[in-house]
Amino acid sequence: MRDALGALGKSVPLLDMERWGVAVHEALASRAREFHTHHHVLELVDGAEPLEAIAALYHDVVYVQVDLDVPARFEALLTPYLRQESDGNWRIMSVAADDEVTRDVLHVFGRAVGEQVNARTGVNELASALVAVKELQGTLGRAECIAVSTCIEATIPFRVRVGETLRERLESLQVPGLDVPQVIRRAIRMANRDVGNFALDDSARFLDNTWKLLPETNPMLHTPTVYGVRDYRVALQKMEGFLSSLEAERVFQSWKDEPGSAEHARRVANARHNIGMAGRYLRCKLYGVALLEALAEVTGGDVPIDYLMGGLPDAGGAPMKRLEMFLPSSADGAVVPLDPELKRLLIGGRTTPSSFDLSPSPVAAFLAVTQGEATLMDGVALARQWWSGTLSAHAYLMRQPKAAVLALAKGAAEVADTRAPALLALCDELELKRAAS
Repeated sequence: MRDALGALGKSVPLLDMERWGVAVHEALASRAREFHTHHHVLELVDGAEPLEAIAALYHDVVYVQVDLDVPARFEALLTPYLRQESDGNWRIMSVAADDEVTRDVLHVFGRAVGEQVNARTGVNELASALVAVKELQGTLGRAECIAVSTCIEATIPFRVRVGETLRERLESLQVPGLDVPQVIRRAIRMANRDVGNFALDDSARFLDNTWKLLPETNPMLHTPTVYGVRDYRVALQKMEGFLSSLEAERVFQSWKDEPGSAEHARRVANARHNIGMAGRYLRCKLYGVALLEALAEVTGGDVPIDYLMGGLPDAGGAPMKRLEMFLPSSADGAVVPLDPELKRLLIGGRTTPSSFDLSPSPVAAFLAVTQGEATLMDGVALARQWWSGTLSAHAYLMRQPKAAVLALAKGAAEVADTRAPALLALCDELELKRAAS
């Protein structure tokens, strides 16, 4: 903050700088955050122009669906402008149009007094921009506040024509000294850096960031030994559904020469690959979780996933039984050819540890290697019928490859002793059915 304002020629009292910095720090330090943290913000600040750096510092200070409210330090500042209603949406209050700075923010965002906004339509970005300009309005000039707001608006993700939309809004303001093309190029650059992980060359690193997002939108994952099999499945299912519907062309923005055509094409191509690979990876994991959830359902109901699979390994702690210890070796049966990259992700795991999950996926890897990806995809498709209520958990299990169900049921019986009688009885039923067929 000090370096950015200094580069703009601003002289700011040290205690003001301290107050702004501590407020941003507190917002980013929310325990609910794993991706939208200091690390993410500082990645955007590194090498950025001064106004872009200021926008980066502020662009995630409000994240209502993760923090469950606006940060306490900004509550008094935001309350006159945004009011949460009983349906969970946020209403833009009339006072937001009473002064020039906040009125400019509404114009940049294409919003009007009385409208409702939510997390999907940009309430976090709008609130973050309001915080930024109200904190700094005595230090930054009008054109500079608009530039910061434009950068933050551009980080509303997964849209089209962002550059042209912003150009139309900024030109209609007719603000002296506002270099519209420069402002838009800066905003497009920041928007692309904000989602830069989609363009990573390593799909395992892309999945790292995906896994950091899961607990932000699924708070139950913050209690690793407590969340149920169903909780975990719902979290994976939501992310898989989102990625399956996401078009790579909506991830990265371009406007005129920002970025160059070759770089934009590279980013889109990498995003398409990462989105596709992540979807396949998530569906493989969903299949394993579907079998475990069905096993839990027919043997007594949902339980913490650790109860069926075993506790997460704890360095220096007591050794723990894990379900995968009791799975047959792939050498004991047929091994189905598997996409090398998908196999690497399932067996080798993501590149960094997770706060709530193993990095490798031993159950999904076992199922993929022994059954083949096509079987897993069919299994997920059928599981959606069970999850929607048109198929029972028992019927679902009976229609899956018997070897896969037997392996998981016997393994879970070794870990969850209170479920062992019911799990082994299910194994007997499966064996009898297989013998009869």
